Formats: sequence, structure tokens, C-alpha cells
Amino acid sequence: MPWTKGHLVWVRVGRESTGVILVLRKSLGSAVVRNRLKRRLRHICRDLPRRSPTVSLVVFAQPAAASVAFGQLRDELTHLFSTLEACSGEAK
Repeated sequence: MPWTKGHLVWVRVGRESTGVILVLRKSLGSAVVRNRLKRRLRHICRDLPRRSPTVSLVVFAQPAAASVAFGQLRDELTHLFSTLEACSGEAK
């Protein structure tokens, strides 16, 4: 399961049956910073259309993600999800 890498986040298909797994390391900042980023990522993932409800996704935040605007984070995550879906569609 290779990562689809961006500047702010990396994504890949997870091993679980459904859901989105967010991975945020302590090196991203204080608990306040990590929780704010978690809330932003949850909101973005909730609003994105998911084609397959039986696939889980893993989102691995990079240090730059903690300090960017919400729109920039949403744009990159949307692009990575569509790239991941395109790669998954080719493999099937």
C-alpha cells in the first residue's frame, strides 16, 4: 500500500474495513495545534465524496499542514484523494 504524497499530507488505503484514520505526531506541535489540525482534517474528509464506503483511508499529516490556510489544506487533500482513487481504479 504505497503512500500518495503531497507537501502537507500523505494518504493511502487503510487495512480497516471503513473510516478515515488520522495520524498526527507530537512533532507537529502542542496538543492545541494537533487538535485544531485534526478537526480541520475531519471536516474536510466528511465533506469529500467517497465512492467506496468499504475502503478506509489513512491520512498522515506533515509539519507544514499545521500552519497553512484551511482552503490550501482542503485543495491538497481533495487532489490526493482523487489521485488515490484513480490509482485504485487502474489496479482493479
